[in-house]
Amino acid sequence: MAWRVLVADDDPEICTLIKTILRNASFEVSVCPDAESALVHLQRDKAYDILISDFMLPGISGIELITMVRANPQTARLPILMISGHSNYAMDARAKSAGADHFLNKPFTLTQLRSTVTALASKYRPLTAAEEAKIAAGKAPGSAGPAPAPPQLQSPPRVVGNPARPEGIRVTSSAPLTDAKNSGSESH
Repeated sequence: MAWRVLVADDDPEICTLIKTILRNASFEVSVCPDAESALVHLQRDKAYDILISDFMLPGISGIELITMVRANPQTARLPILMISGHSNYAMDARAKSAGADHFLNKPFTLTQLRSTVTALASKYRPLTAAEEAKIAAGKAPGSAGPAPAPPQLQSPPRVVGNPARPEGIRVTSSAPLTDAKNSGSESH
């Protein structure tokens, strides 16, 4: 895998969506439902290359999580992407003031997420030639890499999210996105 990503978000559908988007782009992704478990992962696991945190988390907020990550010498340089569906300029400014490297508003596109995460992670830890070759080999036709998803070129965008949380993530890619537990989820 290229880069290791830790996601802290209390919405399991958003976690599944981010995990699917980034895994399809050769990222290794771990998810946490709250800031407390994210802090445990950051201390216990092999180093991560980027942290993606929701602004609003149960218990410790995303802002407090960022502050704690920046205060720890082991994680102080870790790139942090803050995401939120309740976006305004003040939230963006608070996130960056706390130490977030970038703020991404929900809904975001597959391309926005991938390019932002790639840019932040590569700034922190550029890929080695061997990692780049492995990724390229995984995408080459006939390679032993992951099997390509069946084409669904004309599929309409879907909004994925919890009905109790009206902000969704609008998927604007032609790549299929499946989640076994939500195979009959809302489509718009």
